[in-house]
Amino acid sequence: MKRNMVWISLLLALMIPFTTLAEEVPAAEATAVDLLDGLMFTATVEPAHEWALKAPASGELEAFTVRAGDVFAGGETLFAIEPQVVYAEADGVVADVYVAQGDVADGAMNRYGAVMHIDYTDRYVISGNNGNSRNTVENRDLHVGLPVYLRSMDKEESADGVITQVDGRNFTVKVIGGDLDFTERVNVYRQSDYDDTTKLTEGRLSALAPYSVSAAGTVLSVAVKPGDTVKAGDVLLTFVPDVLAPEMRTAEKATRVTAEADLVVLTVTAQQGGSVQEGQVLATVCYAGDYQLVASAEECDIGRFTVGGTMRVTFEELDMEPVEATIVSIGALGSGGDVSTYPVYLTFDAPQGVLLGMHATVEGGSAK
Repeated sequence: MKRNMVWISLLLALMIPFTTLAEEVPAAEATAVDLLDGLMFTATVEPAHEWALKAPASGELEAFTVRAGDVFAGGETLFAIEPQVVYAEADGVVADVYVAQGDVADGAMNRYGAVMHIDYTDRYVISGNNGNSRNTVENRDLHVGLPVYLRSMDKEESADGVITQVDGRNFTVKVIGGDLDFTERVNVYRQSDYDDTTKLTEGRLSALAPYSVSAAGTVLSVAVKPGDTVKAGDVLLTFVPDVLAPEMRTAEKATRVTAEADLVVLTVTAQQGGSVQEGQVLATVCYAGDYQLVASAEECDIGRFTVGGTMRVTFEELDMEPVEATIVSIGALGSGGDVSTYPVYLTFDAPQGVLLGMHATVEGGSAK
């Protein structure tokens, strides 16, 4: 019995110091400090997060000067895409317009066969046959581009014309100006004196159908409205050939790639003068100052790192005080070789002047 009491007393005496030590220095804290103590290695400043800038729509890229390492302030444009432009193909008057900015052109194309229709300025024609004209070389030898002269049967209205088609003895005349009544019969002459010897044919005027203007994808702008007079080569509308989400259906958003905040360009994949497709990667970027430190630890030391542990960081080439970094991740895949190394990632608040690619000395212990 006495022997048992002695052993119990001895065990209690041995337990007291360990209990006291545990209360004074928590085991987890002591382990983190001890494990990192004495560690020193070189780390490199790398982006903490990076993402791709993509083409908002398809088209031709405007010339750009974006290079890896460039810094862009929020709101600045990095890339611009040229929208497709539709021009008037002939002089005329806009008959009707079926789209507005932000519309999908395909809907109008399916319903009307066009996004707008334009009446030709010279919209009247007359077709005839010279079989009953005087049998002269001049009356029989008609050709495209030959000027002719038109007069109403009552001889009160007239207009000029030009032959636009010839098929044997059949021909078509485009009516230019004049004051002819669309409902009257008219005579067509080869000479302006309206002499019967130069009469080629007679008939009624007919109106050409308005010509169709086509587009596809998303309409970015419409430059005309019904009733407007246009000249050949005038801009009618612009579009991109993609059906974009509603919030992207403006010229600015559909054709401009801008920095949403201060950015650093990491890589550029766009080709100068090239065509791009909607969603194609143009460059990779990161936020300016959103950096991390990356170091390589040898396999004999990797077990000493703990996520959440703090270390002191010194930028020896810069005149600044040490800063604190926190271990956020430890790579589980080694480099191989005789001595394998593993990546260790640390987060820190990058001071002014710290740039991507800089080197720092990282040591165990806090900077405070």
